[in-house]
Amino acid sequence: MLRRDIQLLDVEIVTERLILRPIDLIDLEPIAREFDEEITRYMYPPPARSAMDVAPFIANSIEGLSNNTNLQLVANLAENSEQFVGCLGLHRVNTPTPELGVWIAKGFHRQGLGLEAIEALCGWAADEIECDYLRYTVDRENLPSRRIPENLGGEIEDEYDRITPDGRTLNIVEYRIYPETI
Repeated sequence: MLRRDIQLLDVEIVTERLILRPIDLIDLEPIAREFDEEITRYMYPPPARSAMDVAPFIANSIEGLSNNTNLQLVANLAENSEQFVGCLGLHRVNTPTPELGVWIAKGFHRQGLGLEAIEALCGWAADEIECDYLRYTVDRENLPSRRIPENLGGEIEDEYDRITPDGRTLNIVEYRIYPETI
């Protein structure tokens, strides 16, 4: 639950290299362009075939922002605020166990930007949300993404399989990140 009366549509988080801001319709094209088979290999949603695949996601995200239940952000470079880096979110913020998620565009892989973004979002959550812990779910084989919760003191709490809408099986490892460790 939110600790104070804030609007998720107004949240902006600035890090050394990134600006994290609420998703908007202007993000349709860069998301559609970057959300391909390689990016979604270890993710639940299938790749975007066109901008029309992304539009419902953005609409649902804006609705979640508006009703203060889902903080869906876009990461842009701080030095060039028009440069799309990726998406991240804190889902179900009104529950005791919100879930973190992140994906970074291929051109920005191996630069530590996913960790930087999630670390900043966890810091924001520790200040602004009352919760038991933050969940971070990731496919067992996605080692770069697994390093994010591990670097933040995350502990493995559960493991299970999840079937995606396009029939793939993900072998999920669920980490818990406790606010007091952030």
